[in-house]
Amino acid sequence: MNKYRDWEILDELPQGWVIDKTAGSPAPNTVFITNGKSVLNGQKRALLKVKPKRDINTPKNEIVKNHFVDANKMVEKTEIPIFPAKTVNDLARLKFKEQLLKEIMFDLMVCEIENWDKKEYINELKKMLNGIDTSTKKKVNVKSLPDLFSSVGL
Repeated sequence: MNKYRDWEILDELPQGWVIDKTAGSPAPNTVFITNGKSVLNGQKRALLKVKPKRDINTPKNEIVKNHFVDANKMVEKTEIPIFPAKTVNDLARLKFKEQLLKEIMFDLMVCEIENWDKKEYINELKKMLNGIDTSTKKKVNVKSLPDLFSSVGL
C-alpha cells in the first residue's frame, strides 16, 4: 500500500467512503476521500487514485470524465464545446461600457458639486469619440488621437 505523507493511497473507494470535494489533492491523479464522518467524530482521510482526465490516445476534441457514479461506474466520454469567443468578447465589452459609464457618471457628479458646465464635459467626450477614425485603411497612431490634455493647459 502506497502512502503520500500521512495519507494512504488507495486504488478503490472503500464501502461507505465518499470523495471530499472541499479539499484539493496534494498528489497528482488523486482525490481526497473520507469515511463520511465529521472531523470531530473520527473522520479518516485517504487519497484515491484516479485516471488522468486526458489520455494521450484521446483526441483533442474529447475529454474523459472520471466522475464516480454509484458503484464507481465511469461516465462516458463527451465532446468539448467550442469556446464562445464572440460571446466572451461581447460580455467583456459590456462590462467595459458599464465601467466607463460609471466613470462618466462620477465625473458628472463632480461637475454638479463644483458647479461646472456638464454639457461642456459631455461635448468634449463626444468630440473625442467622434474624432476616432474607424476606417480600416488608416492605422491609429499618436498624432491621429485627440489631444486629451489641451483643455487643461498641459
